[in-house]
Amino acid sequence: MPIYMDFHNLSEINIEDSRKAHLKDLSVQDKYKVKYLQYWINEQEGKAYCLIEAPSKEACAATHREANGTMACNLVEVKGGMYDMFLGDNQKIDHGLVRHFNGEVDNGYRYILSLELENGHAQLGKKVVTRNPYDQLKLECIALIEKYQGRDRIQGEGEGIMGIFRTPEAALDCCLELRSHLLKKIGTKMFRSYRFKMGLCVGQPVTARMGFFEEAIKFANILSSISRTFEITTSRFFSQIVNLEEQIASDHGIRIIEASDGRFLDDLYSLVQKNLEQDGLSVDFLSQELGVSRAQLYRKTTSLTGVSPNHYIRDQRLAKAMSLLRRRSHHISEIALAVGFNNPSYFSKCFQKRFGLTPSRVE
Repeated sequence: MPIYMDFHNLSEINIEDSRKAHLKDLSVQDKYKVKYLQYWINEQEGKAYCLIEAPSKEACAATHREANGTMACNLVEVKGGMYDMFLGDNQKIDHGLVRHFNGEVDNGYRYILSLELENGHAQLGKKVVTRNPYDQLKLECIALIEKYQGRDRIQGEGEGIMGIFRTPEAALDCCLELRSHLLKKIGTKMFRSYRFKMGLCVGQPVTARMGFFEEAIKFANILSSISRTFEITTSRFFSQIVNLEEQIASDHGIRIIEASDGRFLDDLYSLVQKNLEQDGLSVDFLSQELGVSRAQLYRKTTSLTGVSPNHYIRDQRLAKAMSLLRRRSHHISEIALAVGFNNPSYFSKCFQKRFGLTPSRVE
């Protein structure tokens, strides 16, 4: 049967109350042919997540409604591979409550690293070198993620690497060692043309708006995309969890994004992605939809991303085009239209300027 996870956002929660609620679910689950497997609670944030095996979402909702008289804020299906990647293994189940092996309650949070690695020759418009050094560097990065007990995952779009960690300390230490390792590599002749940037954030299993760790994956990718070269960009929430001081962060190439800036980046990214193919995607459109003046939009976008709103739109279009080209599912002219370029030759010119190769040479 399918596996689902629900999300409850509560004014307060504790272990005893969550235990009682779980027992109530168990008492009526057979009626709806569901099985409540385990649950996570975050007492500090007032959040709870339940993992359920069930024939449908409706069966999950009916069970919890009858047992506890409440409805979840969100209920999503969870694919087995994704569950294993983010929450599986190394668990101690205490009558349904998930704990770490040291006995501490697992609050469900995971710490997400997004690493973007590029051959700088492409950015400079020079001849693209063999991919073998790139593959070697990727393997070294994956080995470092695993050294800190992280789970590694090649991104679905492009060729970025994602690391998933159980503790914020492991995530931060891995990021710092990755940065140090890559800087040393780039100091050698073979890798002198390579560039990297990273994003690091906190993720909860399910949010009110999105599915299983979808919001965390999205935000980690946003943070890496707006990082400057050789920089790690993280959220203020993450820095507070690990007690990362501003000066120490700056000394180690880490930029901390405030919560309000994170929300702006999320809104900007989502709006651009939703309208990539539209001719009307412009500074005026973004300004109106985001509820800010053109001047405010320019200042905020430039400050956070390092580029103007127009350049941000173009870069997002070209990044999406690269992803579609690697899938080899459409013709180049179709992809150009799909990302908002009505003129294929202009699309090819912009693409080559950004990546150092024509669309037809993408492997």
